[in-house]
Amino acid sequence: MIDFFLYYDNIITDIFEIIAAIFGSYYISKVNNSVLKIFVYYLWLTVFVEIVGAYTYLFLNNYDLDWFIYLKNSVFCSNTWLYNIYSFLAIGFIGLFYSNLMTTKTFKNSIRVIFIAYALFAFAFFTFTDDFFVKSLPYTFIFGTASICIYVIFYFIELMRSKEILSFYNLPSFYISIALLIWYLCVTPLFIFDSYFYAMNVKFVEFRSQFLLIINIFTYLCFAFGFWYSLKKSKQ
Repeated sequence: MIDFFLYYDNIITDIFEIIAAIFGSYYISKVNNSVLKIFVYYLWLTVFVEIVGAYTYLFLNNYDLDWFIYLKNSVFCSNTWLYNIYSFLAIGFIGLFYSNLMTTKTFKNSIRVIFIAYALFAFAFFTFTDDFFVKSLPYTFIFGTASICIYVIFYFIELMRSKEILSFYNLPSFYISIALLIWYLCVTPLFIFDSYFYAMNVKFVEFRSQFLLIINIFTYLCFAFGFWYSLKKSKQ
């Protein structure tokens, strides 16, 4: 059973991503919330990238077609370029989401500065190294984790200052923040030490795959639950 889940881990993760995006879409169709629309767009962006990024599995085959041979031997044989774009857009969407949740000008400006710093670093790195199609941005997970931690801290500070603290469990943004924080804090160490253990430790590879699947399922279920529970409470 475990082997089955690990073999189809990408498909299973995609299914839960779609579930979260559908729940989010249903929520914003019933509740007019322009801020949460941003996060739902991010969820659908994730679904789109995961599905499109699967094109690399086609290159495991050999087809006698000119266009196929050209693509297989081009820079697009890897989907690294796609995920580099996604990483940039994801940081932007999440930053915009939290920026719109903030009422404190200092917090809003801090989030904007973080994104601008990331954008400048990404632009400079890929401009001077020509690695856009080869590898991802260095320290991207460390930067992402630090950014998410800052965003969530800002959010909780604002939440504690507002009247919404009395009903925080009814807010989709609360469940989103908890899930994002847990995901980044749990996953980042795996990617930091990935290069040290991935090639030589079979047990680590197995643990990594199992853990990523579990934490991904938990995260997207948490998103879906937040939308569902908040909508349920809003009707009472």
